[in-house]
Amino acid sequence: MDSKPSSLDALRIDRQQAPPRRRGLGWILLVLLVAIGAGIWWWLKRPTEITVQTAVVQMRNSGSAGGKTLLNASGYVTTRLEATVSSKITGKVAEILIEEGMKVEKDQILAKLDASNVMAGLRLAEAELASIRTYLAETEPMLKFAKTELDRLTELVATKAISKSDRDKVEAEFETLKRQGGSRV
Repeated sequence: MDSKPSSLDALRIDRQQAPPRRRGLGWILLVLLVAIGAGIWWWLKRPTEITVQTAVVQMRNSGSAGGKTLLNASGYVTTRLEATVSSKITGKVAEILIEEGMKVEKDQILAKLDASNVMAGLRLAEAELASIRTYLAETEPMLKFAKTELDRLTELVATKAISKSDRDKVEAEFETLKRQGGSRV
């Protein structure tokens, strides 16, 4: 029976022994303070916004095109480090006059477009103009003849030498020629 009291004594809590210290809490607080300090330092040293200056584009007459622009390109600056340039017409870039990272000045030409398609369109328009001028030159004498014939037949209708329908037919031909471009008569 002696063994029972000794087992009960083993269950008693010794109050004179110091409780174990929690060392992990100190490390957590230290890491938290370092993280807060790093966040404050980053906030104060973060990069600021880049200011962008705008420029007004002015038209410059080349003199040879009579004030009309044959090739035209436009673009916009997105940041100081990067720019996007686009053109109003489609075509191939014939020559690039700058390289990446170069500083450019106002009115500096950045690239030249291949003008062969535009020049072909210009030659086509000039050929069409010449064709229309030739047609008008051919139509002009026919219009004058139709006018003379209309005047003559108008006099003959007044004397009842011809029918009014013959005169109306010549008048319709005259009006058709006049609408086709020979309106100088």
